[in-house]
Amino acid sequence: MKSHELRQAYTDYFVARDHKHVPSSPVVPTDDPTMLFCSAGMVQFKPLYAGDVELPYRRATSVQKCLRAGGKGSDLENVGRTLRHHTFFEMLGNFSFGDYFKREALEWGWDFIWNIMKLPPNRLWATTFYQDEEAADILEKEIGIPRNRIIPLDEKENFWGPAGDTGACGPCSEVIFFMGDDEALAEAIRTTEDGQRGRDEIARRIVDEGDRYFEIWNMVFPQFDQQLDGSRPQLKNRGIDTGAGLERMTTAMQFLQSGFEIDTPYKTDLLRPLVDAAASVLDVDYANPDVQLGCNAVADHIRALTFAMSEGIVPGNEGRGYVLRRILRRALRFAYLLGKDKPFMADLVDPVIDQMGGVYPEIKDSAKHIKKVIRIEEEQFMRTVGRGSQILDGLIEKARQNGSNAIDGEAAFDLHATYGFPVDMTEEIASYSGVKINRPEYATAMKKHQELARASWKGAELAREAELLDDVYETNGATDFTGYDYFETDAVILAAIRDGARVDGLQTGDEGVIILDHTPFYAASGGQIGDMGTLTVGDAVFEVADTQKTPSAIHLHYGKVARGVLNVGDSALAAIDGPRRQAIMRNHTATHIMQAAMKRILGSHIAQRGSEVSQNAFRFDFTHPQALTADEIAQIEHQVSEQICRDRDVRVDVMAQEEALKTGAIAPFGEKYGARVRVVRVGDFSIEFCGGSHLKRSGEIGAFAIVGESSIAAGTRRVEGLTGPAATAYMAAQRAIVQDVTGRLSVKPDEIAERLAAMQKEIKTLRKDAKKQRQQAAAGSVTDVAGEAKVIGEARFIAHRFDGLPMNDLRNTADVIRGKVPKAVAILASVEDGKVSFLCIVDKALTDKVKAGDLVKIAATLCGGGGGGRPDMAQAGGKDSSKVQEAFQTVEAKVTDALGG
Repeated sequence: MKSHELRQAYTDYFVARDHKHVPSSPVVPTDDPTMLFCSAGMVQFKPLYAGDVELPYRRATSVQKCLRAGGKGSDLENVGRTLRHHTFFEMLGNFSFGDYFKREALEWGWDFIWNIMKLPPNRLWATTFYQDEEAADILEKEIGIPRNRIIPLDEKENFWGPAGDTGACGPCSEVIFFMGDDEALAEAIRTTEDGQRGRDEIARRIVDEGDRYFEIWNMVFPQFDQQLDGSRPQLKNRGIDTGAGLERMTTAMQFLQSGFEIDTPYKTDLLRPLVDAAASVLDVDYANPDVQLGCNAVADHIRALTFAMSEGIVPGNEGRGYVLRRILRRALRFAYLLGKDKPFMADLVDPVIDQMGGVYPEIKDSAKHIKKVIRIEEEQFMRTVGRGSQILDGLIEKARQNGSNAIDGEAAFDLHATYGFPVDMTEEIASYSGVKINRPEYATAMKKHQELARASWKGAELAREAELLDDVYETNGATDFTGYDYFETDAVILAAIRDGARVDGLQTGDEGVIILDHTPFYAASGGQIGDMGTLTVGDAVFEVADTQKTPSAIHLHYGKVARGVLNVGDSALAAIDGPRRQAIMRNHTATHIMQAAMKRILGSHIAQRGSEVSQNAFRFDFTHPQALTADEIAQIEHQVSEQICRDRDVRVDVMAQEEALKTGAIAPFGEKYGARVRVVRVGDFSIEFCGGSHLKRSGEIGAFAIVGESSIAAGTRRVEGLTGPAATAYMAAQRAIVQDVTGRLSVKPDEIAERLAAMQKEIKTLRKDAKKQRQQAAAGSVTDVAGEAKVIGEARFIAHRFDGLPMNDLRNTADVIRGKVPKAVAILASVEDGKVSFLCIVDKALTDKVKAGDLVKIAATLCGGGGGGRPDMAQAGGKDSSKVQEAFQTVEAKVTDALGG
């Protein structure tokens, strides 16, 4: 029976017993905030058990799409490793709401298993909740299961639920299928028949050996309604909640049908097509045990991603989006360790649709979108891995040189915080090299980072200062801002703050805050940074370093008294740094024109998601699913430059918000607006809500250049640019670089790309030839090396030194030796620049007596280094190559002691 036949047989069976066939609900719960994803078949029926709604039916059956990867019940780290865990799975279920209860559920379940699936009784055990004698009696006296095959388990194992933090829960009874061969089955049967001691042993095995004693069906008897406070009142509609994972059921059935060949869900017809597709794009042979975990994880995870993303969830940094990002990056992590450093997951969406689109047609409609988003996420992650892996290689090498088996924890944290390199991936890659992360140092670095982040939060300071200025606000209201029209203004000092307290004045050297009745200083908001400048009272000067404003719009002038004394009540001349503000306005007006150009070139979906406008440059964040091409950037620059050359009038109107919205003006994301708003127009090209300061004409921008483009989140991009003299200087620097390159290559500017491509091709060919020569030389010497083998007990011992052979070639040589020399124990060394790399292999038949990791560590320690690895293969490094021969002799002595001469 195939998986699709089993799925259909299940629903047909229960429909024939008066169950309503209810379609699967979405994998993203629509009305349950306690759950990230639907993690069980009964989730959509929770209100029916609780009696919150009128019952539309009293019996139901469904095949529910489920996802477990975040929060309660997360299976993520076990996926691919066991038979039982998946991120995405299909849950077959039959449900009763105040209708039938234990007797019918148990009878129908065992009838289906025995007579539809044809699973033999001698491979099956039943479990019950240890206090549920009713279920045990039904199983024994009415269904006919021997008492010694009915195994009572505790609350942790056999009291189910709820799905989420609240809802239906109760005791349960499971069906356990034995996945061993006939000989192991015979032993399990003998144990079962060994009285109470045997039943206790089987109970232990069911709990501890889940892949051997495989739970395929769970009949839950919901009787209670779990509350957030932990209480469990009786359900209004007690009933039945059955969970039978299709993946598990198919595995058990096809395990028997295949003569024990199909011994994992990933070999069944349900998942094997996806596993084969994964192996194909990863370019690996699934028959190799070393690659199976990675292929399993990729096959499972692409199903989860396809289904969740078809419902509108995309990878992100919070909530469900974060779960999807973890799933995707876990798959990419396994692929990277298998040598795949190019995007590939998007290519597996179509195989998922081919396999499952017939049952779940909703996934077909979103295929193009899913593939695009996955591709973008992959490319971003691969860039992160590419940068981070180079740094990690250096950290691993540094640890080896220091004779340590641990990477510096602070450096590992910096790798994560600065480069976005996942710490679990750091641990996985490092473990392959025999090192780990210094976790206490890592934790200390993280704590320090969190404390700095809290210290830099300004919101609390402004709220505190706003409270200090309540009387000023009551008397004068918000600060009167005059800076749209004037760069300097006469003003009165209304208040002063020093060290978090109100003071009467400030004197030379004091740092503090001054509040004026009106000011030309723009307070940072809407992406535009705060103004700098001076406040002058006679000979006294207060240098303003930044301007912020409280939630009540009182402007706070932060700075320091350069000389003299400034007192509350003094009249002051408030003057901003004019050239600095002019540069800020150039960048601000340019961002408006640029956004309008982007909408014309990239599409109307472009929406601002943040910005920063300073005197030096501008930064603009916007919604867009993919990186801008060089041609798109050129088109944007061209359109902006055209508006600059036309010297458009920049007009500002203040109007009612309703009226402003009718003009079609863009309202930037995240900004708050009052009843009246400022609308900034640049000719007929751009129109936006904006509280910032702008030029009078677009021609004042001068030059314009986009100097950076990047991704900052899924579906969100960032461009960085320059205007005026800064843009001119940038373009001059770029021209100088081009001139330098053309001079060095002796080509014209338009020939650079062609020349570089030719050089890259030549370098690639030379490297390939060099690698081939090294491999040939190494392969040619293998016969000689094999001839050096000494007989030590049952082993053939080889110790050989190479000069300048890279580690990859050393591994290749070891592989050849392994293939040519039976029961080989080999220690190989490669010496270059006074340093030595060791590689040790031990035939697997000998690893119970001698281990490669122990031998290589002995050799490396003698040479001033360290390392380790698996029992059959390990590598290490050392600083002192003069001790190689001594290391060989010591290792040989160790092998002789272990295996006998």
